[in-house]
Amino acid sequence: MAGFSSRWRSRVAVMGLAVWAAALVALVPGVAQAHHMDWWGHDHSSAGVPPRPSGLSALVADFGPHCSVAANGARSYWPVQSSRTQPGYVYVNTYIGRDVGYNIRNHISADHADGAVDYGVYGYDCRYISGTTTWSAHAFGAAVDTNSARNPQGQGRWNGIGADGIDHGTYIPSVWKGDYPGHHFYWGLNFSNPDPMHFQYVTNY
Repeated sequence: MAGFSSRWRSRVAVMGLAVWAAALVALVPGVAQAHHMDWWGHDHSSAGVPPRPSGLSALVADFGPHCSVAANGARSYWPVQSSRTQPGYVYVNTYIGRDVGYNIRNHISADHADGAVDYGVYGYDCRYISGTTTWSAHAFGAAVDTNSARNPQGQGRWNGIGADGIDHGTYIPSVWKGDYPGHHFYWGLNFSNPDPMHFQYVTNY
């Protein structure tokens, strides 16, 4: 009988610890996900967020020529790249590879906000600006289009509905654009012909 009581006391103690742990998770936000990407932090050094060029000559000086090997030399994995059921890689210039792949992509993942991303997400493309013979920023690997299905060129606002069907407001543009805590991309919504899907790492171009 004494042995049974000892085993019972041990079991009660273990059960008590389990209840205490569950209560802690419920009371303290983030405890359940304490280890999600706890290795990661923004890199806002000049390597993570390099100087952003202005104009064609500075663009070429920093990124190299259009359609070069460096123009699609870096890649990052996106959950809904070409369709809502099709993940894939987005390629950019090595000059901004760390900013896109380490800062921006990990920022979204760390926020548990992959659902805010919607297709298509596109980077490098050796092409002209539509309707012109001027090389697109995409040809230098200096631009990324995201949530393009909901944000076509000519639309004068950002549609923040993600692949999860929830309106995330301007969360995605806020991650891409501006200075800290953004990541220094220029938003195409500010073009004379607005292009809300488009984020480029060059101004005056």
